Amino acid sequence: MSLSSLGLTDFEECVYRDLLSGHETTSDGVPAALQRLAALGLVRFDAAGHPVAVEPEIGVSRLIRRRLLETHAQQRRISAAWEAVHLLSARQRGRGRTVTIEQIDGADRVAERIRSLALDAQEVLAMHRSVDLPGPGETTRRRTIVSRKSVLDQAFLDHCRALHRSGDHHRLVDDDGQQLVIVDRAVVFVPSEPGGDSALLISQAGVVAAMADLFERVWSHAQDLEPCPAPGLTPRERRVLYLLASTRKDEVAAREMGVSLRTYRRHVAALLERLGAANRFQGALLAKQQGWI
Repeated sequence: MSLSSLGLTDFEECVYRDLLSGHETTSDGVPAALQRLAALGLVRFDAAGHPVAVEPEIGVSRLIRRRLLETHAQQRRISAAWEAVHLLSARQRGRGRTVTIEQIDGADRVAERIRSLALDAQEVLAMHRSVDLPGPGETTRRRTIVSRKSVLDQAFLDHCRALHRSGDHHRLVDDDGQQLVIVDRAVVFVPSEPGGDSALLISQAGVVAAMADLFERVWSHAQDLEPCPAPGLTPRERRVLYLLASTRKDEVAAREMGVSLRTYRRHVAALLERLGAANRFQGALLAKQQGWI
């Protein structure tokens, strides 16, 4: 297999292979090739100044990682140039005019535009849509909402779990709703028609803000894809959680449990502390999201 894809010339590769096999090449171009190989981390010089080949598991692996990083950086530059095309096109249509809605036809083209924008995004929010994106970076925050019906498909469930565990947090809701993908709260993709392969890319600030608010509302009531198991809740504690989520008045909840108002409120306070909730409303949401009720 050739190492030319890693930046080596044929001659430099021959010199490296010869060193690995214990042979020395004496042609005129060897000194320059050795310096080049040393710069790439494939050759080192011992105390006497003799060239020594670095083991492929170390040298070549390091070179592969370096090339992958360079390729990723180039992809980011190309993606930025792709978006510049649309900005320049908008300027060409007329000075002072800004295109805030663009229709993209075809599922492949829609997916490619989402990927290009999400590549360096700080936040990606998706609802009721499977998005094939590169793995999230250390500073990327991704959240995805899917319906319980969709994860009845075992292959899709396994896919969602893999994304969830890699940092793209997934939550479940009971019904199908509006499909959307929001990137950095700057643009939103929505279907141009139900069930179609086309999408609208909207960058109008008010619309994007409304869609982001919709996402946050749905997210706050959704359940985690892999909820934490209830930590040894007693039947009484489960009853308190159920009443906390379904009953507004403490007096009514205490009567249903058959305990005093003071006792019921003491149970509620203990459960809120375990959940880390600031108030009862947040406690009920957290209990539902974590699968406690």
